[in-house]
Amino acid sequence: MTVSSWPGFFISLEGIDGAGKSTQGAALAGELSRSGRDVVTLRPSDTQLGDLVRGYLLQHHQVPIDPWTEALLFIAGRVQLLRERILPALQAGAVVIADRYADSTLAYQGAGRGLPVSALQWLHTETCMDVWPDLTFLLELPRPTAEDRQRSQQLPLDRFEVAAAGFHNAVQQGFVQLAAADPGRIVRIDASRPPAVVLAEIRAVALRRLAERHAAAPNAGGEPR
Repeated sequence: MTVSSWPGFFISLEGIDGAGKSTQGAALAGELSRSGRDVVTLRPSDTQLGDLVRGYLLQHHQVPIDPWTEALLFIAGRVQLLRERILPALQAGAVVIADRYADSTLAYQGAGRGLPVSALQWLHTETCMDVWPDLTFLLELPRPTAEDRQRSQQLPLDRFEVAAAGFHNAVQQGFVQLAAADPGRIVRIDASRPPAVVLAEIRAVALRRLAERHAAAPNAGGEPR
């Protein structure tokens, strides 16, 4: 389910590393803040547990980690983020913009690592109350372009970024399949265009969905939060 029963609005950004999720998320947050809305931006590492989990899983390249261990640790971090940061913000009426959420586990640990997606979805239902974003932007970018962007930043590569091409191809295909299965929530965005063009499309879709939510709300007519 989405969290439409709460006054806030939940947006996530998904895609492979280098697609521009962080850049576009911050830019969208600025646009929505200027329109008078309370906005909270979050990353998976924005709790103490999430920081520990991601730090270990991403940086320990040489430590063998079973795919199920990897998936369960990421899910544990997400449960904490949901309970500690996402739900309170949504209940307070804020727009939450998350850099990655459950779709990443379905694409990376499901399609990429070969775990059954149905089992991962069941785990999300049980541990995260089946809470899904109201709107997800899937930033799509060819892997070679994403790699060029990452090299230009001259940052050390993590466990996933150094994985073989077959893994990344499977992850990208996993995201495509998720979007095809849920087109009402997941909006595919061509992230190969200039950032300003990408932001304009994201902003237009987000504002339209927020207006639709506001119009459908029982107390519609007040000022946006």
